[in-house]
Amino acid sequence: MQTRWMAAVLAMAMVMAMALAGCGGGGGSEPDVVPNVTPGQTPQERIAALEAAGSLPRLERSGTVAGIDANSNLVRDDVETFVSVNYSTDAQRAAATQFAAVMQAAMVADKADAAATKAISIKGARAVNCIYSKFSGAAGSKQPALVVEEVRSISTNTKARLLAYLAYSKALDGTAGTLPEGDTCE
Repeated sequence: MQTRWMAAVLAMAMVMAMALAGCGGGGGSEPDVVPNVTPGQTPQERIAALEAAGSLPRLERSGTVAGIDANSNLVRDDVETFVSVNYSTDAQRAAATQFAAVMQAAMVADKADAAATKAISIKGARAVNCIYSKFSGAAGSKQPALVVEEVRSISTNTKARLLAYLAYSKALDGTAGTLPEGDTCE
């Protein structure tokens, strides 16, 4: 479990490093222009403009870690919308939703409950394995590591949520797991 999880994290870190390396070092004379953003806008106004244009997903940013889950399916409604819009097949949407539910559980878990955090970790390994079985990167399918990182990023879209996820991750320090076998999709 940890090996595949760490491979996904490492792959995303490499992608992010390459993206950052490509930002701004070109030496061109033209300034970076972001569509639908006007100079002088506050960060909140810029985000709203990008969301309105469809350049950014509309995400719920309340002060709560749990956020809004009106249909009580254990996935925040904004994350559920992102998954339904961004993944093409029912199997891919189901795999991404399975991982989104794990992310939600990780953020709201009692970090002092070792058994609960370990159970979430096992579910997380199963969800990541499911994503790797449904996304191949071929024929227009996204790379599985990218899907994991997208869902993780969308799920931890506020400081409180990111800190809650990091606390969950810290609660797992020193634990070990195994790679799941077989069909782990729910």
